[in-house]
Amino acid sequence: MSNPIQYLTTAAEVQHAADILRTASRIAIDLEFDDMRHRYGRNLALIQIFDGQTPYLIDPLPLTNPAHELEPLWLILRDPAVVKVFHSCKSDILLLDELYGVHVRNIVDTSVQYTLLAEADNNISLGRLIQAELGIEVDKGEQKSNWLKRPLTEAQMQYAANDVLYLFELTDRLRDKLAALGRTHWAEEENAALEDVRYSRDERPYLRMAGKYRILPQELPLFRDLYLLRDQVARQLDRPPYMVFANERLPELVRDLPRNLNAWKAARGLHPELKRTPYLEQLAALSAEDFVPAPEPTLPAEQRRFPFRRRLTGEKAARADAREQLLTQLKTYITTDINGFVANLVLSNRLVADIIELGAEQVLRPWQKTILRETAERHSLDYTLVAQPF
Repeated sequence: MSNPIQYLTTAAEVQHAADILRTASRIAIDLEFDDMRHRYGRNLALIQIFDGQTPYLIDPLPLTNPAHELEPLWLILRDPAVVKVFHSCKSDILLLDELYGVHVRNIVDTSVQYTLLAEADNNISLGRLIQAELGIEVDKGEQKSNWLKRPLTEAQMQYAANDVLYLFELTDRLRDKLAALGRTHWAEEENAALEDVRYSRDERPYLRMAGKYRILPQELPLFRDLYLLRDQVARQLDRPPYMVFANERLPELVRDLPRNLNAWKAARGLHPELKRTPYLEQLAALSAEDFVPAPEPTLPAEQRRFPFRRRLTGEKAARADAREQLLTQLKTYITTDINGFVANLVLSNRLVADIIELGAEQVLRPWQKTILRETAERHSLDYTLVAQPF
């Protein structure tokens, strides 16, 4: 039975908790953050930590200088001597890097452990995993809460604490199951790789919008300029861009562009701020007869889809096809020898494309290379044909 939840709102309380947590051999950790749902940008809303005795909820919102006042916690996250147990940590460690420059060391991710059991498809939620492995049903009713709203309710606090209370029991159970399958080193390699995950700014976020498929290629510069103007207003209002106008309106406005200032004033679904100076004039300028949007620059080769295969012709293309055929054979054999889930962990579509160009020795982790090499040997196939760069 754990101690009562400790809700911390001051720098002194954070420092005191960090002094205790620093002595732990491992901590369970989770973050609640808002990602363009209630405010602009990605905003840390709560840090949950459990040391096996006490669940701590650290609230960054009342702090006057969170980056500085949370530094005692960041020191622990950076300390390789303390194990950090997460569930599905990618978004959390990216946020810590983006906002605070924190690179977490010595990570154990229960979602990674579960995936490597290869009992089912990955991407299992924490609630489902706790129920499946521990037989405990946790209330997930606060999943879509506004975590930036204060005060937090008792239900929110309990929900947040539940995200860390079961992680030790869960990771120990999954560790034992992996050990029984001889896969301990698989998890060690995958978890070690999480230390290298870094945030990188997306310079062309508008290309991720589904709406871009509803416009013509020559309309992309206008699509981009409208997207960026919407983003500018959202940042000023500290509201998510969808509150300035909905995502689906973006391609609609591009395809049926209001022709003048009055038409923009009458356009439906736009935030009132867009219909005021200076934004209204910027919208009207997009419709001006002499407006020529800056052309969309060509994507660098490494960001294009399948750039390597597109460059190949003749004999080289045939060699790439032969590589793909061999990898497809190997994937089929791994499915037969082990199971389809492991086959997809070793040779997903993305990994196959990378191996064709860069070779298995560069692309795969040691445990994946071992499976691929042993499968090739067992079925009298030549691993060296896919081992090195093309």
